[in-house]
Amino acid sequence: MRLSNVLSLYWARLRPRLVQELLAVLGIAVGVALVFAALVANASLTSSVRDSVATVIGDADLQVAAKSPRGFDQRAVARIAEVPGVEAAAPVLERRVNLVFGKERRSVLLVGSDSRFADLGGELVHRLAASRTAATALAVPAPIADALALSFAAPITVESGLRRATVPFGASLRESDVGPLVDSPIALAPLERVAQVTGLHGRVTRVLVRSAPGATAAVARRLEAVAPPTAAVLAADADVAAFERASYPTSQSTALFSIFSALVGFLFAFSAMLLTVPQRQRLIADLQLAGHPPWVIVELLAFDALVLGVVGCLLGLLLGDAVSGMLFGSAPDYLLAAFAIGERQTVSWEAAAIAGAAGMVAAMVAVLAPLRGALARHPLMPPAERPSRDRSRDRALAAAGGLAAAGAAAIVAAAPQLAVLAMFVLTLSLLLVLPLLLRGATCLLEIATRGLRTPVPTLVAFELRSPRTHSRTLALAATGAVAVFATVAIGGGNADLQRGLAQSARDIDRNGDIWLSFDADANALGTAPFRAPEALLTELAAAPGVTAVTGYRGGFLDVGDRRAWVLAPPRDAPAIVPPSQVRDGDPEQASAQLAAGGWVALSEALADQLGAEVGDPVVLPTPVPTRLRLAAVTTNLAWPPGAIVLNADDHARAWGDDEVTALHLTLAPGADMDATAAAAGAVVGDRALRVETFQERTLRHHATAEDALARLDQIALLVLVSAILATAVAMGGTIWQRRPSVARLKVDAFSELELWSALLLESALVLGGGCLVGALFGLGGQVVLSRALEVVTGFPLLYAPAIASAAAILALVTVLAVAVLALPGWLAVRVAPQPGRPG
Repeated sequence: MRLSNVLSLYWARLRPRLVQELLAVLGIAVGVALVFAALVANASLTSSVRDSVATVIGDADLQVAAKSPRGFDQRAVARIAEVPGVEAAAPVLERRVNLVFGKERRSVLLVGSDSRFADLGGELVHRLAASRTAATALAVPAPIADALALSFAAPITVESGLRRATVPFGASLRESDVGPLVDSPIALAPLERVAQVTGLHGRVTRVLVRSAPGATAAVARRLEAVAPPTAAVLAADADVAAFERASYPTSQSTALFSIFSALVGFLFAFSAMLLTVPQRQRLIADLQLAGHPPWVIVELLAFDALVLGVVGCLLGLLLGDAVSGMLFGSAPDYLLAAFAIGERQTVSWEAAAIAGAAGMVAAMVAVLAPLRGALARHPLMPPAERPSRDRSRDRALAAAGGLAAAGAAAIVAAAPQLAVLAMFVLTLSLLLVLPLLLRGATCLLEIATRGLRTPVPTLVAFELRSPRTHSRTLALAATGAVAVFATVAIGGGNADLQRGLAQSARDIDRNGDIWLSFDADANALGTAPFRAPEALLTELAAAPGVTAVTGYRGGFLDVGDRRAWVLAPPRDAPAIVPPSQVRDGDPEQASAQLAAGGWVALSEALADQLGAEVGDPVVLPTPVPTRLRLAAVTTNLAWPPGAIVLNADDHARAWGDDEVTALHLTLAPGADMDATAAAAGAVVGDRALRVETFQERTLRHHATAEDALARLDQIALLVLVSAILATAVAMGGTIWQRRPSVARLKVDAFSELELWSALLLESALVLGGGCLVGALFGLGGQVVLSRALEVVTGFPLLYAPAIASAAAILALVTVLAVAVLALPGWLAVRVAPQPGRPG
């Protein structure tokens, strides 16, 4: 058929069904938008780090990185530069600091280098090299400069531990200056200035190396021979792999989000498209009577799908871009403790292609659905009605659904890492059992309303049993069921993890009654080091209610591609190993062993990586190699790459450094904690130390750990909103389409109130029944998701069935959807009576 004829027929068919087609476009757009938003947000995290690292390292392919935040002797740079095969070597000194100007404070990674950095081709110091104030000034990205309201030469206070220095502001860096680094929380200064500010004179934290072409492996071996013992030879972009490990929970949650949002969007589109099934069935019959071959019919319907798919996908990509920016635009706070992450949004053609393909598949399946069976019968022959065969088919589908549910349970038991597959199988099980359950709900309605003197239940039962509307009713119920299922499962799993995170934070933070740590929002894990002067320790010990002042040490240690969180409480801490987080070993015995010294606790992933079991000796890649024995295997303590626990004295020996990252104040029995905290705050004065009771610190620590799962909340909310929108709009379109049927029923003396009540009751039964099934399956999905996330991410977890949450979500979706339908339902029943047979 000619394209002009196809276009003419499409335009002629479009006008009478414009509203339904717009609903279908909206449904496709919702699905595409949610998938695209998830993919963009997920890719943006890693690409932000990858782009920033590439900007910093330039052409470097190797690095000699310090294992300690104090770095190593700067004289090693000359030895590294002299290694055969090294073409360029540039020193870098990094330290997390606060920039303070007026009342504003920003936590940034202060980075310093010198003219040798330009040899690597990196963009980091180009602006500084060109600046007349390069010898002394500080440069920051434009967003930070704007937030601090900085002007040229303005004196910025730089807080590094308990040290303070004033540095003039020299340059506001824009994207043309430093590329992707413009979105990162960093500050740039010459190497000597950074050393002066941080007190790390003659030290560097890494040396970036560019080796001769083809000589990377050989150079790496030679560097290991000359590198300081407190440093490791790594790939120049090793931070990217470490970040991918740390961001794993976020990527997993967005992966699940992509699947569920795609399914909800598809069902939304499919439900809307079912409104146009009668028109397309009539079109097929007319074309058959006119003698057109099947391929012409397929061609016309495929053109419909193409138009719907293209328009829906374009709209969905625009909406998805907005959603990803509004909800997923900021980097998770928990990652800022170990990585300088920007908020750059990265849109790849792969993400657009995947989301667009999902939308096109939805359009094709929905539009071509009327072909099922239509081409196999004569155009004048109506569809056969076989209730008994339908009942047998529904029972068979339900049996298959039961097998699918059993399969999902088997998958999560045997391979929890296949959570996505298990959730897909469970969703399939839900859809398979739904027809039989809806049929059962209709029977219960008839039984429960037999004694009522109103025709409303009869009208509802007649409509629900009609083969003409069966597929449409099922699609509407499935939309609500899948959305509620996803919301309950994700929300329940999230709640389980949050309870586990809260317990972990309490166990860790109750080791000190009052905590003093470097005052930076990015320091919730207590990893920023400082050196506490004796005078401060003496004054704190003399504060009312204080019986002891002890040092806590923490930080990060790279073990392979895992940037592990190190916790080192003092020996006399109540429980060095968090008892609720021990998975293998005796908690009390492990704490006693760590207090005695020479023992360590590792999270499960780290123990597996090192091939160690409880009681085995382990040698961690610390600055000073120290032989320890494994006392217990724990969860990852809410830090995805893994955790290491030892006492503070062992930490000082293993790191060769006596700096602390926090001070613990132990109170006398009966001492007023708030009053003592206030007294400690008075002693601290204007030093950059935050004073917190252990309850306050637990809240901040938990909030940071909880941020790793923040997108699960966003996912659940978006799916819930999609559920209400999808069910209400699709059901509203269905009601509006039934005006001719309502007009015929009014001839039979049915009142407008009776017809309106029937429409609302039918909606409530269909949506409520579907959502109830979704809520019940959602409780099963919670078990699957919680178990999978516990095993795959290593997070602590406390399981509790989300029954109350499921009931609330069920009621919310059903009530809101029915309430939204009240107005279009009333307008539909106000249609004028029209003689004829209803149907």
